[in-house]
Amino acid sequence: MALIETKMAGIALTAQTFNPSIFTETWLAQNSIIPPDQLVGMRIFSPEVAQFQTSDMQILVMPPKMQITFRVQESKAVFDLPQRIATRTVQLLPHTPYQGLGLNFDYFIAPPPHMEFNAYDRTLFGAGDSQLLREFSTSDAKFGTYLSKNYGAARLKLDIKPVSQTTDNKELIHFSFNFHHDVAGIETSQRVNTLVQLIGKMVELQEYAQRLVVLGCTLQE
Repeated sequence: MALIETKMAGIALTAQTFNPSIFTETWLAQNSIIPPDQLVGMRIFSPEVAQFQTSDMQILVMPPKMQITFRVQESKAVFDLPQRIATRTVQLLPHTPYQGLGLNFDYFIAPPPHMEFNAYDRTLFGAGDSQLLREFSTSDAKFGTYLSKNYGAARLKLDIKPVSQTTDNKELIHFSFNFHHDVAGIETSQRVNTLVQLIGKMVELQEYAQRLVVLGCTLQE
């Protein structure tokens, strides 16, 4: 059976323009977003960009977007703080011209212990008899795929490709999920409530993404 090496998740709020200068340690604390004692490492607070982190996640705010990224653990509670940060930001800044929301999940998959990476990758994504695949019949060829469909209120985009870990050059298959919600066409007064509801579905979407990973990595008997 394939092994899930790493799971990452992210929340991306896009807007016509954010105001990064709003995000300061004082503002974060006063609005019950992140207490100062939870901030770690280097941080930047400026009119052009705000970048700060806790021990579990990184937050980046630029004029086009706000991005929260974090590692997914087994406990669903790991989603509580990122969801609260995104939800409180939307509620506190209701006049920001929000355009969209991306709920993102990244899985990095190792082959079963008994299989060499290229053979596993070919079995999953390189099977077929098209003329293009015949051009990639060499033993060093690698494969991936792209899939997309509507899923609930989101447009799901799934990109799958082989990657190498920079630390030990280990080869893995990267499943990159983006559940995109377009709110630009929604009445401005309704965007906050819509975004809050969508952010609240993050655990549900992560469970669906993981189910697709299992399906995508399962070898046929």
